[in-house]
This record gives sequence, structure tokens and C-alpha cells, in this order.
Amino acid sequence: MPNLAQLLTSKSSPEYQRVFNVCRDIAGELDEVDGVYVVGGVVRDLILGLDPGDIDLSVVGDAGAFSNTLAERIGASSPVESQFLTYKIKAKASGLFSGITAIDVVNARSETYAGPAALPDITPESIEVDLERRDFTINSMAISLNAADWGVLVDPMNGFGDIMRKRIKVHHDTSYVLDPTRIFRTVRYAVRLGFKIDPRTIELIERSVENIERLSAARVRHEFELMLAEPKRVEMLRMAEEYGLLAATSPGLRIGSMALQVLESQAEDGTLSNEIADVLAITTFGLNEDEAAQVVQRFDGPPAWGESIIGNAALAKVVAVLDQPDLVPSEVVDILSPIPLASIRAYIAAGPPLPRRGRLTDYIDVIRFVKPDLTGGDLIEAGIPEGPIIGKLIDVVTRARLDGQVSTKKEELALAKSRLPGFLTD
Repeated sequence: MPNLAQLLTSKSSPEYQRVFNVCRDIAGELDEVDGVYVVGGVVRDLILGLDPGDIDLSVVGDAGAFSNTLAERIGASSPVESQFLTYKIKAKASGLFSGITAIDVVNARSETYAGPAALPDITPESIEVDLERRDFTINSMAISLNAADWGVLVDPMNGFGDIMRKRIKVHHDTSYVLDPTRIFRTVRYAVRLGFKIDPRTIELIERSVENIERLSAARVRHEFELMLAEPKRVEMLRMAEEYGLLAATSPGLRIGSMALQVLESQAEDGTLSNEIADVLAITTFGLNEDEAAQVVQRFDGPPAWGESIIGNAALAKVVAVLDQPDLVPSEVVDILSPIPLASIRAYIAAGPPLPRRGRLTDYIDVIRFVKPDLTGGDLIEAGIPEGPIIGKLIDVVTRARLDGQVSTKKEELALAKSRLPGFLTD
């Protein structure tokens, strides 16, 4: 195997190099540790000359003892352990290791699955077995951080060759059946790196995509959120649509050509929002009520994951009213105030160029901010009794202000008083 020691020193930051050197020292000191390796995406990115992400380490031996020692050496808090023999170390924001966000340490292991989409049962194993159980060949390489073979590449799946070929390839025919989230990752890596997907891997995707329905809502939502957070999210969504990932996620989930055009245009001119509600609103623009409800139920997420999707369908039912030429601003507020702003912004961007677009824009930019000068305190000071009547009068004054019937605080107060006798007898 080639020795990539030069990559550890010339292609990684000083902070990363310090971590690698500390790992080498600990590996030589702890009797319960047989080997330490930097693995996965860091190796791939170092070979590609990209800035590596968080450090992933695989330990042959006692990963817990190693993680505690590493955290202590770099001045981090105690590692957070998971049920799968993994340990997360969060480095401090200052000091010699300030450029490190997090370090993930795992026991080198094999994984077995009780069934499709199930979480794995794990058994400690060699580094070669650990690499063989990973997702793609390009993510299945390790570089030794042990003094005796420092920098040696461990590559049982020929990931180095696939990087040279710019190819995404899964290991096994059952890879997507056992873990359908790998289908989402295939799309992300292919687009992010500009790699082609191996023909056999495409065939496996097509045969296995139906297994996505076995994934929990949380796992599907997480994969979708990762995709939407990527700089090349539009290309990823287009590829996900092409391979049937979206329909497999939910029968109601689809992305229309206009939505893709809008996302692409906004990505190019830098106006694409980073807010999940905004991206979801455009992504799901055009879904009807039943489709929107299906998608929201499938994601089963926090409010931001559902409001704008349902809001799109709700807006579609009433938006035609905004084309009426004699509509006044207060009536626009009545129509649009129940609709999430993300859904309104999506319609402005992706909807037809009818008069309604101007009304929607006015609502977003101007109308929703209109407030009277008069306050509830002013009304109480004028002798109006506290209670629900105050809110009713403020609403009357607000509508009048919107429609240009009053323009000063004095006029607002006069209007409120003029309505007082009738309100008191309601």
C-alpha cells in the first residue's frame, strides 16, 4: 500500500497535524490500543486536495480509553459516548486545537443488521473489516497514525482507484437494502464531488429505492435536511427526483420544473434562503392538500418542517381572490395573515405573473408592517374601559389605516370613539 505520510503534513492544517501527532503518541502509550487510523471523508478529501471536515478516527482496541486520553491531551471536555461504541470529542474554541470543531472516534467493528433499515448490531474487529462495512469505496480508506507504519494507506476496497476514476461505488449488492440512507448519501457525494455513479450502483439504487419507506421519519428528515443544506442542493434535488428518491420518501413528494428553476436561479444570484421553511416552501411548491399532508406526515418534524408545506396548499386555494381589482389592503390582510410567510415568498418566486403577485409582494414588503399610531393605552387613557373592546377598536383602527381612511393619531382616536357606543352594546 502507498504511504501518504506527506498528505498528513502538507495537505492538512497545523491543528489537524497536531491531533495526528497526539494520536500517534497515545497509540504508542496505551497497551489497550492496538492501532489508530484516520478514516473516511478526511482521507478522501486529503487525497482530493479538499479541505477536510471533522476528523474521524477508528481505533483497534479500546476506543473509550483512547478517546478519554485524547480529549485530555487536547484540552477538550470528556467525550460523549453513544450506544454504538462511538465517542464525540468537541475541541475548545481557542488554543492549539482551535481549528478543530469535533473529533469522532469509533471502535473498529463489523456490523450486522436484523433486517432492512434496522440499526446495526456491532462487534469489535480489525481495521480492514471496519473499512469493508462502510458505505462507498471512496469513504473506505484509512491512513495509519501508528508510529510503526505512519502514513500507510489501508484500502481493501480500492477506494483510491475509484477516486482516480471519479466514481461513486457501493461495496455490496445488499448495501442499500441494509441501510437505505446510503441512497441519499450517494446523491450528495456524486453532486458534491462531481463524480459519476457506477452503473452497477445505479442499478442497485433502482432496485432498492422502495426500501426508503422503511426508514423512520427522523432518519428521512435528517437525510433530506442534509441535502437542503448543501451548496449544490438544486442539483441534488434534481438527481433525487431522477432516481425516484422523493417519491419513495412520500408518494406526494415531487419537485416541479418551475420550483427547480427558481431554486437554481436563486442559488446562482445568491438570494436562496438558508431557512429550512423557505427552501421547503419552494421545493414543495405546487403540491395539493392531500400531497402536502402526506409529506408533512412522513417527515413528522418540528413546525418549520410542516407549516410552509401546508401553507402552500392553503394559499393555492385562496390566491385567485387577490386578482380582484377592487380588493382593499385590509382584505388582503384577511386573506394572507393565516398563511406562512415562507409560502407567500415561494408563490412570489414560483407562481404565475398575475396581479396576485403584486398583492403578495405588497403584503410581504409593506402591508403587513402597517400599524396604527394609536395604542391600547391611549384608548384606556381616553376613558374606554379595559377588556376585549380595546382589541376590537384597535382592529377597526388598523383596518382603517390600511385602507387610507385615517392617517393621523387624532383621526384614529376619533374613529375609535365613533365606534364605541355600538361596541359597548355588543
